[in-house]
Amino acid sequence: MSSIVLVFQYTVVFFGLIYAGLIIAYTIGWFRMRYFNTESRLAIHTKTSIIIPARNEEENISDLLGDLIKQTVDKDLYEIVVVDDHSTDRTAQVVRDFIDTHPGCNLKLLVQSEVAKNPTFKKKAIERGISESTGELIITTDADCRMGEKWLETIIRYYETHKPALMVGPVNFYNEKTLFEKIQTPEFLSLIAITAGAISIKKPIMCNGANLAYQRKIFIEAGGYGGDRFSSGDDVFLMLRIAKMAGNKAIRFIKNVDALVFTEARKTPAEFYQQRTRWASKNKGYDINILFVSVTVYLVNLLQVAGIFLALFFPALWIFISIFTLIKVVVDLPVIIGISTFVQNKKLLLYALPLIFVYPFYIVITGAMGIVGSYTWKDRKVKN
Repeated sequence: MSSIVLVFQYTVVFFGLIYAGLIIAYTIGWFRMRYFNTESRLAIHTKTSIIIPARNEEENISDLLGDLIKQTVDKDLYEIVVVDDHSTDRTAQVVRDFIDTHPGCNLKLLVQSEVAKNPTFKKKAIERGISESTGELIITTDADCRMGEKWLETIIRYYETHKPALMVGPVNFYNEKTLFEKIQTPEFLSLIAITAGAISIKKPIMCNGANLAYQRKIFIEAGGYGGDRFSSGDDVFLMLRIAKMAGNKAIRFIKNVDALVFTEARKTPAEFYQQRTRWASKNKGYDINILFVSVTVYLVNLLQVAGIFLALFFPALWIFISIFTLIKVVVDLPVIIGISTFVQNKKLLLYALPLIFVYPFYIVITGAMGIVGSYTWKDRKVKN
């Protein structure tokens, strides 16, 4: 057998074992995490500010605001702050019209006029929203999201029960119509489950700004988003600073379906590529622990892709790569089963299986472009 093949096989086994150890640990973390029970009859009392950065969301913002004013929490306990982030459409006017037609909804509109010198627009919008809000608890979500009427109550009850410094909420897709939109769901939800599992084992690595909550005083003490030079990943950097300051135990995940926020999947491959490239671009700024996880995942998928091409020249590798792929599926599948049970959608497994053969290629491409390429986000082109 060629020495190249042997070296390749040993390399795959080495990184494959590390990968398996990480995924198994996160999977155990997910299943070990208790479902949060919200049946308490105690009145909630925490004043909360919901911050919504919005750019070119005239088609979505009114739906979100409609969901927020229907929350089961007393209107005096929460305020809604929309920060228009240099929109070029009618987003601000839609919010003004909503305020006019819904008096007493405690909704405030802020319009950004100052242009930042670097691509940190969303961070600046959130920081301004927080600076002009009054809540003890800050919650951020995106202008194109939806949620159920118990969303806010669930988050506040979790906060009052556990008093964490930062809470990560679950996010799911909705309104998936095309096959392309549907096949994105298993991968996206597996990331949510891994996020939760990592938090459960006190090793937070990810969070999603579409459903994030933290104490105002902690945000200020952590320096807000100050010093973050990346246009993406701001919420993760904030989480890491808070974890460093308050300890990993102060980061919690809310495992309750009422805490779910819903967003739409990317409608085209181009949109999907831009989003995933943006996500990958933040890896350069992470600390050594998260870089280790990111590099391991990337290398395992890169080796899987490389193995397919090597097998064209060394046919004996086909059996090895096939066995490796099968083992990887066995390692990855439990977390997908767990999250599909949580969101009550067992059909996810039907879409997850075909992704086994596509996922490594997309990881390799978007991971590379996230480092050296550029992407377009909210009609803004950003260089990495």
